[in-house]
Amino acid sequence: MIDMRYINYIKTLVFLLFLIPVTAISQDCGNHHTEGDCRYDLQRGHQLYSQSKSVSMSPLDTVELNIIFYGQKDYILSFCTHKKMYPIHFVLEDQQTGQILYDNEEDKYLESLGLGFDVTKSLIIRIDVLARQSTEEEIKGNLGCLGLLIQYKKYSKKKVQLQM
Repeated sequence: MIDMRYINYIKTLVFLLFLIPVTAISQDCGNHHTEGDCRYDLQRGHQLYSQSKSVSMSPLDTVELNIIFYGQKDYILSFCTHKKMYPIHFVLEDQQTGQILYDNEEDKYLESLGLGFDVTKSLIIRIDVLARQSTEEEIKGNLGCLGLLIQYKKYSKKKVQLQM
């Protein structure tokens, strides 16, 4: 005969398992931009920009990030993910005008881009992973980390004088 305490114990255990948030079970991607392959792009003389991001995504997702780029700075954007999720496709869009400023599809999906602005600019960065090395089954069930490492440095005084 099964003891009632044992049944109550099982009920409590099942109840607690339903309380665990899904995020606690899912993959932790919080620092992928500093721990993944992006770290190989760290440049001497540049600082890590606080708007660098890491997200969990599948090849069926598209992620949109709103990033503010301050004027008088050079930026390096580096994208990284799991090897089966490459290539990474990203588009830079001016948030105010809706104009597409850059699409890396035109450059064979390069993963790192340098840019700079004379004035502060808000951009939408639209990202999706194409997962060309994955099978259909892997694409449906695959969830991985995507990192966007953003580094910056101030324009040199010489460069600012040339632009005036």
